[in-house]
Amino acid sequence: MVDYDAAVAAVQDPNADPVLLAKIAYENPDFGANVAANDRAYPGLLRWIAEFGDDRAKEQARLRGYVADGTPANHGEDVTEPVVAEQAAQPAQTAQAVQPESQQAAESQQAAFAQAQPQQQPAVAQQPVATNQYGFTVAQALDPNTDQITIAQIAQYAPELRVYLAQNPNTYPELLNWLAQLNDPQINAALAQRG
Repeated sequence: MVDYDAAVAAVQDPNADPVLLAKIAYENPDFGANVAANDRAYPGLLRWIAEFGDDRAKEQARLRGYVADGTPANHGEDVTEPVVAEQAAQPAQTAQAVQPESQQAAESQQAAFAQAQPQQQPAVAQQPVATNQYGFTVAQALDPNTDQITIAQIAQYAPELRVYLAQNPNTYPELLNWLAQLNDPQINAALAQRG
């Protein structure tokens, strides 16, 4: 069991171990609101807090974009995705949590990207409405500044956005190989454009 002093230190640490935060939330329900407020609390933990936390914790999870049914509170708008884990020497979100942006800002970013693309682009240019419960957007999938952990999460939790990950220059080689194995015509067309 995590002692009180260690729990206090962890929930205040901006670089806290997400697994330790989950353990604290589970073992010390009084810390639920503090855990939910920490940027290192991952989506699954926030959904758990929204479902099982006390009123303060549930409110903090709601403020972070999660409600008791497990879906993001703003249903389809971009939700700040918290930092999940460390990869090599880089923090998961490359020390910067994905910033929330309004749906309008995301759409204008998508429109700007579409205008910058060559006209000979195949059917890949059709942009689906993101249907994933995590709030991942086309703009995130296409953004070359999206870190590799978030790219991996998009590939796992937002299959409708994989074609855009195939176009993202920051998508790492192992994921590109996996996308190629899916034998999806749109993904293959996007991979072929990478050169």
